[in-house]
Amino acid sequence: MKKKCLAIGIIILFFGMCVIPTSAKNIEKSQSILKGNWLYVGGSGPGNYTKIQDAVDNASDGDTVFVFDDSSPYVENIVVNTSLSLIGEKKETTIINGSTNGSNPYMNLSFGIIVLKENVLVKGFTIQGCNLSGILLESKNNTIMENIFSDDEYGVATGSGNTISSNLFIHNNGGIYIGNGSNNIFGNEISHNWVGVGVVLSKNDNISNNVISENGFGVYISGSYNTMLYRNNISNNNEGVYTWLTSADRILQNNFIGNNKSANSIQNILMKIQLFKKELNLPLHRNVWSGNYWDDWDGTGPYVIFTKMVFFRHVSIDWYPAKEPYDIPGMT
Repeated sequence: MKKKCLAIGIIILFFGMCVIPTSAKNIEKSQSILKGNWLYVGGSGPGNYTKIQDAVDNASDGDTVFVFDDSSPYVENIVVNTSLSLIGEKKETTIINGSTNGSNPYMNLSFGIIVLKENVLVKGFTIQGCNLSGILLESKNNTIMENIFSDDEYGVATGSGNTISSNLFIHNNGGIYIGNGSNNIFGNEISHNWVGVGVVLSKNDNISNNVISENGFGVYISGSYNTMLYRNNISNNNEGVYTWLTSADRILQNNFIGNNKSANSIQNILMKIQLFKKELNLPLHRNVWSGNYWDDWDGTGPYVIFTKMVFFRHVSIDWYPAKEPYDIPGMT
């Protein structure tokens, strides 16, 4: 049921808006080390695997699957049901193309990697060509880091309790889709997507120190509770941040620079009572915007985020806007 709900949630969002030396290429497919075995894919070792899925299927909890780039691209839909590390030789050249759906449980929806077991690390790949998600996380306590996601429907779709850091998301429909909650999203570069980060029906997520630029929507938050958006550089998007029916948002000390519209917040109290009190069983708290740098602020008084719609108007206020932009890692 959780898999089905996460897949449905992704579709709703769409329509609603470790160093290995070169000599290791000649190593056999498994080698005992302190924290488990190493299994190799590609390369010229006589016992190396040719498919990532075969190595993953033969791995045990605690093992590492290392993928060489000389047999790239790997056209596979990889299912990970073991607590392992999956590491590519070099992220720019170790490519997983998920355009096939040979092992796909979602009919014609293709993914690069689906993670079903906890405590999985995925690092050092380009994952592309997936019409569902580059990586689909159906478990907790996983780390997705130092990868490139391009030309996917969503780069990463995550349920709850995962870490997504230091990745590049570029030219996807959505960079990161967050559902359920308690995810940490930090240090990523998210650019040229329709939605940079989408947070839908989620709670207690932390999105910090990312560079979010040149997207249709930089950050889209809908029906979510206690989303922390802290110290991100949100620049040159059509809309920087768009929030719809949210509670306890904390949007603090971000840079809003060069966006067509810096922020938009739609908060209908009657609809919020129905959603949070009656359906999600979560409390209603005010959303806090504070200490952000707004390049279109006139320098006096608070910064007012004014939303005008056909049937109602809503105002959010940053009472303490910053006078200078913050120095956020990754800014150019």
